[in-house]
Amino acid sequence: MNIRKVDLGSLVALDRLLAERSLSRVARDVGLSQPAMSHMLARIRRIFNDPLLVRDGSAMVLTAEGVELKARLEVALPELLALFSPTRFVPMESRTTFKLAITDHAGQVLLPRLLGELREQAPHVQISISVIPNRQTDLEELDRGQFDLRVGWLRSLPPHWHRRKLMTDSIVLIGAIDHPDLVEPLTIERFVALDHVALQSDRPIYPNLIDSYLSSKQLHRNVVAHVSHFSLVPSIIASTRMVAMLPRRLAEEQARLGQIQIVKPPLEFPDNDLSMAWHPRIHVAVEYVWLRKLIATFCKAPL
Repeated sequence: MNIRKVDLGSLVALDRLLAERSLSRVARDVGLSQPAMSHMLARIRRIFNDPLLVRDGSAMVLTAEGVELKARLEVALPELLALFSPTRFVPMESRTTFKLAITDHAGQVLLPRLLGELREQAPHVQISISVIPNRQTDLEELDRGQFDLRVGWLRSLPPHWHRRKLMTDSIVLIGAIDHPDLVEPLTIERFVALDHVALQSDRPIYPNLIDSYLSSKQLHRNVVAHVSHFSLVPSIIASTRMVAMLPRRLAEEQARLGQIQIVKPPLEFPDNDLSMAWHPRIHVAVEYVWLRKLIATFCKAPL
């Protein structure tokens, strides 16, 4: 291979193209015309003697060589880009925009503190926040670079991504302050017979934690309502005779408002690790290193 035919800009565009598989979108994002992008791809194909991307119906798919090249670029390109990036990040002067994908539970627990810290330490920084569920499609959006960080309960990630545990949270039962059936100690029989509010079944992380654990004990709770987000649960619970299982930190925030009570469930449900994950392309970028350290630091303190 003649490396003089390959420039860093082409590698950046190729990395995006192999991730997004859309010539027009990547051309727009990297500031090239579509003909220039097509010319770059043709040149790269000649260098590697492989088409790298081929059409399969209406979609573009990677060849075996394209898959291997994508994985190698994800490791090598961030290091190359770091050679030409600023070695200093001055939070008080930076006007960076961070893009954060976060689950609703993690958002309610972390965002008030994070936004306050950002205003204090980096007043000109902006943050774009997308509250999203735990689905594989969301992981694919992170892989395409639409988000910088993914924060939530992360049970499975592509092997090349980076992950850091932020905190561990337990699961508790909540009900209205005057709920007549929440008298401790709560028996298993009364627990499963209560009217439960649960997250929708297309949320693969949280429902499986509760219901799979109950199933392993040959138990089944009485779910009478499904909701799409944790944020909808407390107001429902406070004004009905329904109950719900919530992460302890979120439940304690609501209990401080005096609308709900926390009850110890009759079973010890597994704890959950709240983590953040990021793509190798930003692993060594100084501004993202700073943001991750900021989040990790205040997660060590009481929230």
